[in-house]
This record gives sequence, structure tokens and C-alpha cells, in this order.
Amino acid sequence: MKSLEGMIDQMHAHARHVLIGKNDEQILPFFHVQFKDRPDAIMATPWRDEREKSAFIRAIRKSLKHFGSSVVNYATISEAWIAEYDHRPGEADLMPVDRESKKECVVVSAGDHKGGKVKIWEIIRDDKGRVTDLVEEKAKLDDFEGRMFNLLEDE
Repeated sequence: MKSLEGMIDQMHAHARHVLIGKNDEQILPFFHVQFKDRPDAIMATPWRDEREKSAFIRAIRKSLKHFGSSVVNYATISEAWIAEYDHRPGEADLMPVDRESKKECVVVSAGDHKGGKVKIWEIIRDDKGRVTDLVEEKAKLDDFEGRMFNLLEDE
């Protein structure tokens, strides 16, 4: 059974394996759940749009709640655009993908019944577009928000 940090490390290793040295590969988003009393569940999450993504998140929250204390932890991985803001972003602000200061990243969100944790690695590319490294973002993540964060907490 992997710890929360072990789950994050496993996702990071997966991202490095899939991306480093390649210019046309992408991370297929997926979700990994560890249970106390049954085999792990690994689910691909290739949603096509925001509607499908929202539906999946509602379903996974409901499933995690259904399995309750049987769930040990979970982790999810995806690529994303992030951007820094000098204020708390609101509806009038551009989304990270539309900002000039955006960064292409791999995001891993993991959680257990004690809380959630997020790690982000910027995707570094050479002049040919090939991924050369994943560099951990050292930004303060205490105020991180995201729909995949802390899925075991009550809504």
C-alpha cells in the first residue's frame, strides 16, 4: 500500500517516463484509488469538455463517499496551464491558458481522509518542442484551488 507521498512519486515517475525526450506525447489524465479491502481502481479520464469533466468529478466524489473508510487515498494526474495572479482571481480574469504568463505543467493532486496535497511540475521544452525536463514548481500551494483537490472532504 502506497502512502500519499508514494502515490505522488509514482505519478511523477509516470509523467517523466511518458514525456521526457518526446515532443508529441501527452499525459492521459487518470485517477488512481487505493482501497483497504479491494484491488486498486485506475480510471482513465479523457473528458472532451468542461461538462464531461464536471460530470466525472461529481461521480468520483459520490463514489469516494459511497466507499467511505474503505478508501485509503487517491491521486490524479493531468497536464494543465497555470498562471500567477497578483490578486485572488475572479470571473473577470483570464483563465491561465489565455494569459501571457502561463506555464505548461503536469499537476498531481492526491488526498486521503486527512486532507489533500498538490504538486506541480513545469514542462520544459527545447527549441524543437521536445520535453527535456519536469521542474517542480516551488510556488506556495497553500491556497491552491482546483476541482480535483481534496475530493474526500465533504462538499
